[in-house]
Amino acid sequence: MSVVAMPTIEERENLMKDQRVSMSGFSPRPIQKLATRKQPRTVLNIECNHFLRTETKDFTHGHAPMTYKLWMEAGKHDPPYPNTPDPNFNSNVWRNFRKQYGFNTTAEGRKISEVLATMYPLNIPAPSKVGEHTFEKYIRETKLFNDEKIAFLAMNRTKADVQEFKRLRCRSEARNPPIDENGNILPPENFKKYEHRFLPPPPLPPTPPPQNQKIDSLGQRYIPRSEPHLWKLSYKLSHPQYESVRKEIKRRQEMMKNIPPGVSPKTFPSPLVP
Repeated sequence: MSVVAMPTIEERENLMKDQRVSMSGFSPRPIQKLATRKQPRTVLNIECNHFLRTETKDFTHGHAPMTYKLWMEAGKHDPPYPNTPDPNFNSNVWRNFRKQYGFNTTAEGRKISEVLATMYPLNIPAPSKVGEHTFEKYIRETKLFNDEKIAFLAMNRTKADVQEFKRLRCRSEARNPPIDENGNILPPENFKKYEHRFLPPPPLPPTPPPQNQKIDSLGQRYIPRSEPHLWKLSYKLSHPQYESVRKEIKRRQEMMKNIPPGVSPKTFPSPLVP
């Protein structure tokens, strides 16, 4: 039985020993440690270490494969549909015919209808032209399959193909979406933008400037804090019933003119209102 040697106090306290041995006569100064300090980690160091410890196929970043670049480039072009396609041409005719029956066109061991169906397959229109009359509806409403289990599997297969077609179409539109002249992504064809439920309140109308606002010689707007100075003290400006008093004085003056001469008035006219 081997006995594990216990570490000494120096080995236990000083785990990281200094590789530089100090010579006799002097010891390294603290300022000299700045030259041996490790440099900070950069992005280049992180990428190099990531390259060394990771396999090429497991990279999280790097150059895209050629298949992905071709897939991105293909989405920038329109689909290569012919201008005048031949409705009676189908590239799968001879491939299916040779795979199932080879070059032997005799009807031995099989029905004539199967051979004719292989030689002249049906031309299925595009999904955009089918509308509601899909292949699933055709299987469900006709007796194309005598076995219900096979018909059920065929309908599920058709549904899965439609879902896969929609998924691939969304991916194709997402990699290169349609863009307008300003570079903004165009919404779908039947897209309708609804108003937000929590509409912000409309802004308040602008406050009109106060009536007594004035502009000084420097162009600054200000509001005078006091009324204009009263330059003189007069009966016209200080008395609130100035107009009524003037009318009363005028009336009494005319009354005095209408009195015949030699007759003294009983009361002298007063400017004050009785």
